[in-house]
Amino acid sequence: MSWTLLVPLAAAYLVACGGWLGGYRLTRPWWPSPEPLRTEHKWLDLAMVVVAAASILGLGWVWRQGWLLPEPEGWAGDVLWQFNNLLIYCPIVVILAHRDQSIRTIYLWPAGLPVKLAAGLFLGTLAVVTYVLLRGEIVRLPGIALDTVRIDNVRNVVPVFLEGVALAFAYVRLRWALGRWTARIAPGLLLAAAHIPRQLESGLGTPAMVASVMVTVLIAFVVLFTLERSRDVIWIGVVHYLMDVAIGAFD
Repeated sequence: MSWTLLVPLAAAYLVACGGWLGGYRLTRPWWPSPEPLRTEHKWLDLAMVVVAAASILGLGWVWRQGWLLPEPEGWAGDVLWQFNNLLIYCPIVVILAHRDQSIRTIYLWPAGLPVKLAAGLFLGTLAVVTYVLLRGEIVRLPGIALDTVRIDNVRNVVPVFLEGVALAFAYVRLRWALGRWTARIAPGLLLAAAHIPRQLESGLGTPAMVASVMVTVLIAFVVLFTLERSRDVIWIGVVHYLMDVAIGAFD
């Protein structure tokens, strides 16, 4: 990931998360925040993260081979694309049911939905504005606004949201077993490690690679810290979708 993308991206998510943390003092009376749940079998639940990840990756491979629901052209294909994503991420639902765990353990809580959607839209817009300003692309804002409602992008709302659900599922269980600090840092390290082979191929120097790792870990840490404080994947899912549109993730 290049610096021209990484630094504005980091700043955008810092603005969104900082905005939520700052605004929470004012919105707390309207923000449902259920008490965090505990587990008596933390290592078993951590093992379930591995099972879920392997199952999701396996079902993703099955989808890429064309062995899930067919996706014809047109609106029918868009609908079946949503069902395929639900199938790919269904191991999380199966594990929750098997472990008799609440959806609160994936930071999913429908109470206060209008407030959460409004917060996500407002903070996501601030994040997008920050991103395009730092990239000197402010003229793109009207186009980005139109792209957020373009059907080719809207069809990705479900997979983007499910990515957030998977992250919350893993984070809560990592926190149960390994503690908050490890749970906040480990995902960023894994994400940064995944980028290293491509960075080596591009000839990126060691100082730049170290800095890239630090920025990636910082983004993950701040997002996970805020996710835990808000105990909600809905608002940050809206931010995630708007930012993915801004960076052209669906193109």
